[in-house]
This record gives sequence, structure tokens and C-alpha cells, in this order.
Amino acid sequence: MNTERCIAEWRRGRSALRSAAVLRQTGLYPDSVSRSYYAILHGMRAALAIKDLIPNSHNGTRALFNQHLIYAGEVEREWLDYFKRARIERTAADYNVLTVITEPMAAFQHREAEQFTARIRRYLLAQGFTDDTLAVILPV
Repeated sequence: MNTERCIAEWRRGRSALRSAAVLRQTGLYPDSVSRSYYAILHGMRAALAIKDLIPNSHNGTRALFNQHLIYAGEVEREWLDYFKRARIERTAADYNVLTVITEPMAAFQHREAEQFTARIRRYLLAQGFTDDTLAVILPV
């Protein structure tokens, strides 16, 4: 288990989730969608670090998560669908300037990122982490 990597990925993901909320509240919907995606990505990487797996790419993260957590029965298949949807929306938000990202779209992506990270939190707690260890210290 790569504890240091797991905690760092978890905290980066929680920071991205908080950023997504702030960006959505200030009307920066494409940026909020992007940060929601990264919250999910870092959550996946935190879970993979439990198994000493450090992916080199977004595709690698998806493949390893699918192989070592979904197929192994440790995380339900539906959670990979969250990643797939978030990736499609993030790609459109980041690379297609003609795509209009609305507040409801950003809210939906943020909600899914919150649900995904809640599921990963339960996984990490089941692996022996505590809420204190996973706590993210952010400025007030």
C-alpha cells in the first residue's frame, strides 16, 4: 500500500471538488465541470494507490480501476460510468469552445463527483484509513 500517495491523491481530489463548487457558484461552469472530473480522477487514483498502482495517464487510471477494483468486486461497476460521463463532459468543456455548459450541467457533474468521492471514501475507510487521516486542511 502506498499510503502517502493515497492520501495525497485523496486530498487533491477533495480540493478539486471544492474548487468545482466555488467555480459553479461564480458562474464558471466549464471550469467547474473540469474540476468535477478531476475530483473523480484523483479519487480513483487514491483507491489504486491502496494496491500500489500508480497509473501514468487518464486511460491508464480507468483501465486499472476497472481491472483491480471493479472486476475484483471491491467497487460497484456503476462508479466507472460516473468517470466516463465526467470525462466526456470535461473534454467538451475544456476543448470545444462551441460547447455551452450550463449551470444545471455543472451542478449535475458536481453532484456525481460528490457521490463518487463519497463511495471512494467508504472504500478507503474499509481499507483502514480514518476520517482524521483523510481530512483535508483547507484555508477558511
